[in-house]
Amino acid sequence: MMSEALTARDLANELLTVTSSSDARAVVNRATRIVGVPDDRPLQMRELLQMCEAMAAEGGLVQEVAELIARRVLADD
Repeated sequence: MMSEALTARDLANELLTVTSSSDARAVVNRATRIVGVPDDRPLQMRELLQMCEAMAAEGGLVQEVAELIARRVLADD
């Protein structure tokens, strides 16, 4: 089980390592609409992995960060 559940906002913060704040928010906003989750509550494992998949579709460095998050989450499970 993950030691601490992540929110969509946490995912946006992770993306700040590779993109601007506004772009990170845009990516996460698109992903939350695709997955159908709010950005203010901890995500369940399935939702988190779906969010990572949606973010990875952006490609490039965003994809790399999304894959890293997914691997980290799965390793903690």
